[in-house]
Amino acid sequence: MKDLLGQILTSLLLGVLSLGPAARAQSIERVIKANIPFEFSVDGKTFPAGKYRLVSVSPEVLQLRDAEGRFLTGVLTNSVETLDAPGNPKLRFYGEDGRYVLTEVWPADGSIGQQLHLPKTLATAGRRKSGHTQSVAADNSRVVDSTNPGEDGNEHRRKRQ
Repeated sequence: MKDLLGQILTSLLLGVLSLGPAARAQSIERVIKANIPFEFSVDGKTFPAGKYRLVSVSPEVLQLRDAEGRFLTGVLTNSVETLDAPGNPKLRFYGEDGRYVLTEVWPADGSIGQQLHLPKTLATAGRRKSGHTQSVAADNSRVVDSTNPGEDGNEHRRKRQ
């Protein structure tokens, strides 16, 4: 009986310890800094031209933050793939009548980007091809391990491999 109890406890302990790296891997974020030169919308909210951070929390979640890293909005995304990976991070906007909506976010040297869901009115217009797309090159791209605070107490930065 004691041997069986010991085996059960050992199995449980090993199971709990093996979950640690998986939970930590989920907390790695990709951060892209961009200076967007025009007013734009994300998730139905309009933002002025300026410096922003786009944080890919997971392949399905993208956060827009201000230049100081404060949360502004979050959106669900789909993965989108290309054979021609951009050398630098790139943001793609759909524009019509002087209004721009963020539609895609591409990391540096990445063949998989994030595609945001368009509002229904713009999705319909996009199928009619009445608007145009505008790309903005971003300043940088980096991977952030949000579980390990760095020197500034907010984030630990690692170079992309």
